[in-house]
Amino acid sequence: MKKHIFTSVVLGILAFAAVSCNSDEFEKPDYYQQVASTKLGQQIVDGSSDYIAHVKSDVQTKVAQGVTRLDMGYLNQKGHAMQLYLYKVSLGPVSLIASTANTTEKTDLLTNMCIEVENQGKYTVLGAVNGGNALGKGDVFFATLKDGSAVCLPTSEYASVSANVTMGYSGTAHLLQNGYVLGQTDNSTLARTAIGVSEDGNEVYLLVVDGGDFFYSNGIGCNDLALLMKGCGAHNAVALASGNNVTAVWRNMRSANLFDLLNKPANKGVEAAIAGGILIVQ
Repeated sequence: MKKHIFTSVVLGILAFAAVSCNSDEFEKPDYYQQVASTKLGQQIVDGSSDYIAHVKSDVQTKVAQGVTRLDMGYLNQKGHAMQLYLYKVSLGPVSLIASTANTTEKTDLLTNMCIEVENQGKYTVLGAVNGGNALGKGDVFFATLKDGSAVCLPTSEYASVSANVTMGYSGTAHLLQNGYVLGQTDNSTLARTAIGVSEDGNEVYLLVVDGGDFFYSNGIGCNDLALLMKGCGAHNAVALASGNNVTAVWRNMRSANLFDLLNKPANKGVEAAIAGGILIVQ
């Protein structure tokens, strides 16, 4: 059933956005509706506790067997323009690997990391997001295991799986634990990356939410980020990074570089050099 949310105050705030000719920016909707055009988009709307007030657009793409991408523009409960990018990954047909910067500065563009891995000839890179801190440098972590599954756990439990870890990153906040949304203290509205796993550990959700642009995407706090991760289908989830380092990359067969930015980084759309990334490969 369609839900219509009328709010003249928010529409007034957004009215002047309608004059823009930039297709990335929101035009004034006649009314709010929590209706997506894709199955995955609607799942997020329905599962995120009314965090999403209006869907501007959502496009779901099958990247490869086991990999689905969702690009979604929406208004949040405050009427602010938002944009997210989600990779839903079924482990088995594809896997995740960590990439690191092979430079003297120990940082590099994520697009360059994808090109380097691709050129090594071992993997086909399907997409990527930025990583987090090195394992052991936070209270929570994400890791893939030798049995092909993935986990998001408190760092206090790392010893129980350490012998089976194939890759991983520490997170900055524990968003979901066993299906429950955890309260957060960091709720500043920033661009953010999060990663989550299904209850059985066989599906991974890599989420990027853009920020820093009032008319395009305002950023998100960790409480709302947790709601989005729950809507995606995650049972456990952690936040990885925020601010200018938040990056998503897609494989573009029409690009001379093969890999292009998917999101619009908070630094005026300019890709930042980062320490490492999470690559979806087959």
